[in-house]
Amino acid sequence: MDIHNRFENLEKRVDELEKELALYKQSKPTENRVSHPNPNLNPTPNRIPVQVQPIAPPQQAAMKEETDWEHLIARVWLPRIFMFVLLIGIVWGFKAAVDNGLLTEQMRCAIGYVVGGTFIILGFKQHKANRPLLSQVLLGGSIGLLMLTTFACHQLYELIGAPIAFTLNVLWVVLGLWFSHQLKSQSLAIIASAAGVLTPFLLNSDNPSSLFFVSYETLLFVSFMIYAIRRTFVGLFYTSFALLPLALFLFGLGVHGDTKIAAIGMLVQQVALLVSICLKSPTMNHQLRLLIPSFAFTAIWFKVAYTDMQFNVVMVSTCIAYALLSYWFSRTAHEKLPYTMTIASYALLFYSANYFSADALPGFLLIEGIIALLLGFIVKSVLQKINGVIIYVIAFATALGTVTEGMSSILSVVMLIWLLLLGTMAGMIAIVSHFGVGTNTKSTLITLKYGLGFLFLCFITEVTGTLTDGFSVNIQHLCVSTAWLLYAISVIAYGLKKEVKQIRLTGIALLFLTLMKVILMDLPNVSLTIKAILFIGLGFVGLLLSRFFYKKSSNT
Repeated sequence: MDIHNRFENLEKRVDELEKELALYKQSKPTENRVSHPNPNLNPTPNRIPVQVQPIAPPQQAAMKEETDWEHLIARVWLPRIFMFVLLIGIVWGFKAAVDNGLLTEQMRCAIGYVVGGTFIILGFKQHKANRPLLSQVLLGGSIGLLMLTTFACHQLYELIGAPIAFTLNVLWVVLGLWFSHQLKSQSLAIIASAAGVLTPFLLNSDNPSSLFFVSYETLLFVSFMIYAIRRTFVGLFYTSFALLPLALFLFGLGVHGDTKIAAIGMLVQQVALLVSICLKSPTMNHQLRLLIPSFAFTAIWFKVAYTDMQFNVVMVSTCIAYALLSYWFSRTAHEKLPYTMTIASYALLFYSANYFSADALPGFLLIEGIIALLLGFIVKSVLQKINGVIIYVIAFATALGTVTEGMSSILSVVMLIWLLLLGTMAGMIAIVSHFGVGTNTKSTLITLKYGLGFLFLCFITEVTGTLTDGFSVNIQHLCVSTAWLLYAISVIAYGLKKEVKQIRLTGIALLFLTLMKVILMDLPNVSLTIKAILFIGLGFVGLLLSRFFYKKSSNT
């Protein structure tokens, strides 16, 4: 076929394609069509658009991410474990070389510093090669090796004095902190903080300065706390907090440890935390959580180091300060309020336990516990409610221990404790009735009311026994049973007046309890005349009450 025929065929094919394209455009529906371009074809009638439901993309099943054990073992734990193995090997190699007389003391120290520097160089090379975990292990190992070498130079070989050794160790700590900043590594910062805390313990001094030690450790804590808050290093924040009490504890165990200065160091830690809480920071929740343990450590240190008077002054001052802060936070930062209220409550508790006598303490704690509980409901703080309950339970237990010893007279401390027990229990019922405790309100109220009723029964028994102390046994039993009987009648009458069935049943139960007391406790110990009086009185009251219940039932 020649080229002329080919061009003709190509032209025909192009014409056919143009016709097919025109037919396709004419058959395709268009919106708002007025006329059809081809007059030989009928216009396309208006079509109702069909609503096509969008097809939802198929839901992909959430695949549980599998643990990459190769990454976890080979990249995370392998370098850490074998860095420790390497350090042990270096120590053993040093010992072998020393035993064989191959290394002098100066050579050992020089090799230690050289190896430490080599670790630093290799660490940064691994960091540039995008191997962060291996880099952190090498840099962390360099800090440990440099500090061990400095310790050996100072303690073992006495090549350098305490001031130079301390300066070098501080330099290694700063170097570790710089590594953490450059690599944005929390692990390196934790290593640096631990190294910094251990620095004073690596010095050999015959007359260590307590003021210098506490000042250094406290300043170190404050520095790392600020760094942890700024970098949002939560692990470093908790580590630096825990290391200060540990260092002060080890310092206090020492021969030259001054516990009074150590207590001041703990107080500085608490103040530093409090100041950081007053400022906005991304780790606020963690700072608030550590404020209460910090106060507890501070209270323990002051109790051990100072006199009772000084301890009381500190606790009262702490209570007042945190009470004022609570008032401020109630207006500005409600989320901080439960923690400051908790510390104010326990500062007052510690002061009370240290100041009041064993007899007067329960009464004061009962009042404090019910007030703390009421404040918890007012400010809607679960933590404060728990604190109030804890304080009240402690007060309740100590109060029971006091009242079980017996009442010597009506005008006594025991009588006051009884009245406070009954009053605070009634106050707790009023608090629960007013504020409620959710779905458990009804059951809680029933428990508290029965508890109050039982306490009042014990109270009238104790008061009656005290008032009849100088009388005969017959009169004492008769008076106590009469008091129980009057109590049962009062409960039944109150239940009838309020038309509460449970109260009426409780009164009836008290009536039968009185009968059991008369049978089991009074009859074996009283004369025949008293027995007759008791049974006549109980029988008459029982029949009268039964008649009254029958009359009420008929009326209703």
